[in-house]
Amino acid sequence: MIELRDTLFGKLALFEYRYSKIIVTLMLLLTLFLSFGALNLRFESNFMKELPQNFDVVKTQNLIDSEFGQEEGIIILLETDLDIVKDIRNKQSLDSIYELEKRLKARPEILDVVGPGSIYYSIFKSIPSDEATLREVAKTMPGLISKDYTSALVIIRMSGVRGEEEIQAAIDIVEEETEKTQLYGLNYTITGSPVLNKTIIRVLREDSLKTMAISAIIVFILLTLILRWKSFFVIIPLLCGVFWTAGILSYVGIPISLVTASVGAIVIGLGAEYGIFMMARYNEEAKKGKTNEERIVAMVAGVGVGTIGSSSTTIAGFLALALSSMPMMVHLGTALSLGIVTCLIGALVFLPSIMALREW
Repeated sequence: MIELRDTLFGKLALFEYRYSKIIVTLMLLLTLFLSFGALNLRFESNFMKELPQNFDVVKTQNLIDSEFGQEEGIIILLETDLDIVKDIRNKQSLDSIYELEKRLKARPEILDVVGPGSIYYSIFKSIPSDEATLREVAKTMPGLISKDYTSALVIIRMSGVRGEEEIQAAIDIVEEETEKTQLYGLNYTITGSPVLNKTIIRVLREDSLKTMAISAIIVFILLTLILRWKSFFVIIPLLCGVFWTAGILSYVGIPISLVTASVGAIVIGLGAEYGIFMMARYNEEAKKGKTNEERIVAMVAGVGVGTIGSSSTTIAGFLALALSSMPMMVHLGTALSLGIVTCLIGALVFLPSIMALREW
């Protein structure tokens, strides 16, 4: 034990033992601070940002966006209620569609609206009463009225709808104006790329939380079978890995994307081993009847080198992703490396300090 005390990790263990109250307090405050940051973790809704910005095709697209504006299309699908209307080519339905288009065009946030009502008004200055005329003109707009004449599209062009809040605001505007319009015999559904992006973000958020929760439950059950009640202590490095990583990512502005949504579950699965190594050594010394101070020195100095060696190879592998030309892969490597580092700090600093509190 004297040899272990004289090593670098032995001195670290003694420091953690003597100042365990201060270390635990600081760690809890840091965890609380980063947990608040994790609440503001952003999910990337603009998938163009996940592509290499130095590629010619991406540069051209960005140039077009800057010169002509970033336009996104929201589409309203209008379908006939067959109990009321069999054919959408009737004056009452088309009048209500044109009323909807006028409402949408009146909103300053909307650049343009294209729908069958506008086409009829551009030709006749009104919706004709003659059904034969309505049906004949409908044949000239297959992109707006379906082939079976039971549905129609109203296409809305909006500028700069990329962020999550902007997408929700755009959808709210369209839903508000559609609800105000008395659509005759028509049901509506709102879709388009902003709506799809919103759905993807929602699924990302739900899947991220679900997979992380499932992995945490499975790991906890396995740890309970191995370490009994002491499995609660092994969870400490995992909590550091998840909350600290999420908080740091939020503060440095790295969003969660399609690729990085699985980081939480991966960090929990990989980070559990560090706490297991530390607690296993602690238990070995406890069975020998050693004092709590000797157990702390043994768990940090005896396992610390191997734990750092094991984690270093994992971190190096993940950091190699930072050499990728794809920003999404760079973010994945950064997040995973950060997760392993925080788990390691939790295992080498936070966990021994918690165990040292038993002495007090």
